[in-house]
Amino acid sequence: MALRDGFSSGILRLKYIAPVGPRQNYALSFEVPISSVDVLGNNNYALGDVMVGLTHVFGLTREGGYVAKGEFYLDTAERRELGTGKNVFKGTFIKAWFLSDGAIFAPALVHEASLSGQHRRADVSRTTMDFYYVPKMADRRNLITFDPNIVRDWENKRTYGALSVTFGRVIGKAFGGNQIVFVKPTVFAGANRPANWGLELGCKVIGF
Repeated sequence: MALRDGFSSGILRLKYIAPVGPRQNYALSFEVPISSVDVLGNNNYALGDVMVGLTHVFGLTREGGYVAKGEFYLDTAERRELGTGKNVFKGTFIKAWFLSDGAIFAPALVHEASLSGQHRRADVSRTTMDFYYVPKMADRRNLITFDPNIVRDWENKRTYGALSVTFGRVIGKAFGGNQIVFVKPTVFAGANRPANWGLELGCKVIGF
């Protein structure tokens, strides 16, 4: 990610999600970030803030459904610039509409707030409105997701926007599931934006 004032950051995200519950409409998630941020002159990679989360899908019909998600980001970063210095709870509520043309529109409301942590570090209070749109592709092996969003950072009193577009492709089987590769460019907008642009490359296995 290209940060403001000429700095940059990079993150390797190692994530695991497992369905739980009798109807498997819950999912546990774990994420271990290996991060690098060069703002303090050290661009070596080290452990960031580890995440543990729970997702619940409910109210599913032919027209749509709901998703509620809670994530805890623990103050585990090995260096100051690699984390918030706080234990942060992130709550997400999504309402999804299954459109008549096979596309999905799923606006989401997200709020992050620090619960505890290092008293010398700034508190976290941030609200995001996401507007996910997933068109139906002629080739089911391809996927595209558009995600324009608006962020309000209450602690720092600033607002900015971003647009992310994810391009994915199912490339075959791996570990008993479907292997998907994806690229996700992001551009940021607004005078108070924290970065200019970002690029995420990834590979995930679903259903193993």
